[in-house]
This record gives sequence, structure tokens and C-alpha cells, in this order.
Amino acid sequence: MGYETTTAITTVMEELRTLGSFGPKAVDLLLKVAREELTRFPSLTSDPASTHEDYAYDFFLDRGEALTTAAQLQAEDDDALGRMIRRWLRNWLVDLHARSAVGSLRDRLEKRLERDGRFDRAPAQHFWCLTDGPAQAGVADPAALAAVARRVHVTYYPEPPGGTRRAQLGRSGELEALLEELLLTAEGSLHIATLVHVVANRFPHILDPLTVSTEEETADEVPARGPSPLEEILGGEEQQHFETLSQEVFDALSAEERGLVLVLDDPKAAANMLGLGKSSTALRIRSLKSKLIEISGDEVTAPEVVRRVLARCRGELRRATEPVAEDAPGLVPSVKDGGQNR
Repeated sequence: MGYETTTAITTVMEELRTLGSFGPKAVDLLLKVAREELTRFPSLTSDPASTHEDYAYDFFLDRGEALTTAAQLQAEDDDALGRMIRRWLRNWLVDLHARSAVGSLRDRLEKRLERDGRFDRAPAQHFWCLTDGPAQAGVADPAALAAVARRVHVTYYPEPPGGTRRAQLGRSGELEALLEELLLTAEGSLHIATLVHVVANRFPHILDPLTVSTEEETADEVPARGPSPLEEILGGEEQQHFETLSQEVFDALSAEERGLVLVLDDPKAAANMLGLGKSSTALRIRSLKSKLIEISGDEVTAPEVVRRVLARCRGELRRATEPVAEDAPGLVPSVKDGGQNR
């Protein structure tokens, strides 16, 4: 029975280790995870032309090589592999959703600008100005533009259940009035990316369909945006993952490597610590950096994991160098006279 249980939970990993790449079982697992994760992203699934298989294969084309290497190094069984695939795929979908949402908002704003006679394209590419205003680049002060955006009332109509239509920004002319005020405040033209950024911050729900509000915003007050359900889910899981992985990386380092981590950006200090010449030290530093990246997950997770590993190394050094309180209250030195004679 024990053998059957072990085989059942490692069958995909055995295939992966044997082939050195994703085989039929690993692909089936990826497709299953993709089908489940895409339920979190209605904006991505609204297009029937793209199926969960399309997203899964696009993800693997983009991240598959790094994922395969990380899985062979870190995943001990099928459950661990499934969690790793889910985490990598979810992060990739979050990035994909953000890019597509911002691009969609940019297209919508440019169409509104093109249709309204108050606006015109500035000579500089991708800049917009008022038809009767200056065309040179204006002052894109984020704080000032955000303050103006909050003062201008724009009715927000959320996307209805089922996604039968997109969320609507404003009654007729309201969004155009907001864009006009932004250009007046800038006293010149603004890049479309700046306008998108301001509008996205004014209406964060446009970029995150999982936080759609059913209440109309007022002209004088915009509630602060809290973390979305998706962000809350990701946050807890990611923090635990980073802690676990950073401990594993820390444990995998030798005492010398933990010391070298603290001086990776100081070749002279590293050379003094290792007692080696410049070339040999540079080789050891490159080798350790490669090792850290390799065992820290991928290029997305590595910076955060290495940051935590660095903190652990500093903590170990601090504990090792803290002086021992020999004269602490209640401690009697083990000397012949009991330490009482002066």
C-alpha cells in the first residue's frame, strides 16, 4: 500500500525527471491548473476564441524552460509540482491581465479624444493637447493631476454580471470633461500614457474586474482602494512561499557562502574574506550569484527570495558577533575564589 501511495503522488515528477521536460502527464496537470486559474480572470476569458489550452501553451512557451528547471530542483512530488505550476501561472496571468487591461483603457481614451473637437494630437508622438491650447509638453505632476481627477465627477457604471458589456466610464461628456481639466492643469500636452495612468488610478475597477463596485462614486470623495480579492489571495500565498523558499536557500548555503552573500557587491571585501586574488574572487562571486538565482525559483521570485536570504545572513552574523554578557546578574564565574575578591 505504501508503495502505491508513493507512486501515486510522484508519477508526474518521475515522468519529468525521466524525460527532462514536460511529458503528457505534466501537460495534463498544466491544462487542469490553467482551467481552474482562468476563472479568476473574467477579462481574459471573455474572448471565446482563446481557450484555457491557448493560455496554457502560451504560458509554457514563455516560461516553460525556467519552470522545468525549477521544478526539477525544487518539487519533491506531484503536489509540490502542482503548487509551483499554479503559482507561476497565476503570476503570469496577473501580468497578462494588467497589460491587456491597460491597453484596452488606452484604446478607449484615444477613441474618446479623437471623437471630441476639444482635443487634438500634439506634434510629439502619442501626446494630446487641447485644440485651443498650447501643444508643447505640459507639466505632468502626478499629485496635481490626481487631485484634479478626484474633483471632476464621472459616473461609473460597473460591468454587469456575466460580462455582457464593458464597464462604462461616465455619462455623455463626463470623461471628456475630466480629460479637458487634466490638460488645462498641465498647461500643455500630455502623453497618452499619463492620461491612462491618471484615469486608471481614478477608476481602479477598470483594471481589476474582481473589485467592481455597485455604488456610484461622488464628485467630492473617492474611496481609497483596498487590496482586491485577487491581491489578498496572492499576497498570503506569496509571503509564505517566499519565507519557505528563502529558508531552503539559506540552508543550502555553506557558512562561507553565507558570509560571501553579505559582500557580493564589494569585491575588495569579498577578496579579503576569501583570502583570494581579484580574478578568483570574481569567479566565486559569479558562481554564487548563479547558484542563488538557480535555487531561488525564477527571475520573478529571485529578487525577493535573495532579499530575505540576505536578511537571514545578516541576522546570523549579528548573533555570532554579539558579545556574551559574562557579568550578567546571577552569574558567578567559575574561579577558585568565586570571583568575590577584588
